[in-house]
Amino acid sequence: MRRAFYHARVIGNLAAVQAVVQILGFVSGILVIRSLSQQEYAYFTIANTMQGTLNLLADIGISAAVISIGGRIWKEKQRFGQLINTALGLRRRLAGLAVLFVAPILYFLLARNGAAFGYRFVLVALVVAGLLPQLATGVLSVVPRLRSDVGRIQIIDFSTALLRLGGLVALLWMLNAGIAIAVAMLAFFFQYLMLRHYAAGVVDLHAPINDQDRHVIVGFIRKLAPNALFYCFQGQITVFLISIFANRASSIAEVGALGRLAMIFAVLSNLLTNVFVPAFARCHSPRKLRLLYAAVVGGVAAFGVAVITLAALFPNEFLIVLGNQYTHLHGELLLMVSGAVLNAFAGAIWGLNSAKGWISGSWLYIPSTLVTQAALIPFIDFSSVSDVLLFNLISAVPNVLLNFVLSYRGFRRDRAAVA
Repeated sequence: MRRAFYHARVIGNLAAVQAVVQILGFVSGILVIRSLSQQEYAYFTIANTMQGTLNLLADIGISAAVISIGGRIWKEKQRFGQLINTALGLRRRLAGLAVLFVAPILYFLLARNGAAFGYRFVLVALVVAGLLPQLATGVLSVVPRLRSDVGRIQIIDFSTALLRLGGLVALLWMLNAGIAIAVAMLAFFFQYLMLRHYAAGVVDLHAPINDQDRHVIVGFIRKLAPNALFYCFQGQITVFLISIFANRASSIAEVGALGRLAMIFAVLSNLLTNVFVPAFARCHSPRKLRLLYAAVVGGVAAFGVAVITLAALFPNEFLIVLGNQYTHLHGELLLMVSGAVLNAFAGAIWGLNSAKGWISGSWLYIPSTLVTQAALIPFIDFSSVSDVLLFNLISAVPNVLLNFVLSYRGFRRDRAAVA
């Protein structure tokens, strides 16, 4: 009972601080939405989307591999350092390839939506510069998570969110898409410096690369590369489709503004990333593993249903925070929230699966999603925001079902191994 109260206090404390952090992030997002014209916010949405794509392509299973391997060796300072440095080297290589692929697409989307010639290059440069600190942050953040150093995680997240909000407020009088992205980039660098300072005290950051770790991580990359490449497109599909087919900056701005409301799931996502997934990775008791899985999946489902219900009952209250330009998007709001719930649900299950290495067969995500989307094409108007959001919602269903199958197979495999 004492342990249960202790864990409940830790989780409650983290949830409270993360709620404050996400409120700061939400205020920053709303400040950008309400301060920029729809044209500028469309540029910001495109750039922000492609920065997320770059970060995903520079990872492709590396973070999942670090958690999976680190769950066994995190107490060994030198050994953990070898894993961290091996992962960092691989991330840098993937990042170079990702930039070559993504930068031309970003330039094309900005040009298609009316960005001036010089402005396009400025935005592309800022997005690429913002990737540099994220390369290390994605790996170094595993260190406090596996060590369950909740206090350090809270300090870093809070400081980063506060710095970003302060920067936006200070530059509000001259805010545009470029400045908003530059402020976020500086916040990423600050987060990196704090994480590196922390990691240097508990991990040997001068440890040599470990060939065995490299082999295991490359194995993760090979297994997850098709899914990751596909997900990079699939995860940003609403912005891609609206950019190409609608050819109206206002439509992109509407999709981007609605997407900001999905930040309500950020507290839940941070709890999963910083508490439950590392705990799942460290757990080796079959009974405790099943209980933890049921608690996480059930909690995410209950939270998602509650959010959908609130969005359906109080759409005006959700939309009013975005400003007068977006208060008409009642139907689009419900579609966006429902899609965000399904994606968050699939992401939670995937996080648990990857923490245990239950990823064999994950490639089926691609054909199952493509078949679903092909069946939807005759019924979807891709120049309509509501139709594109509906397309995105239904496209998430195969991912949820497949992740349940992977979990079932993983539990069966582990049970057979114990027996």
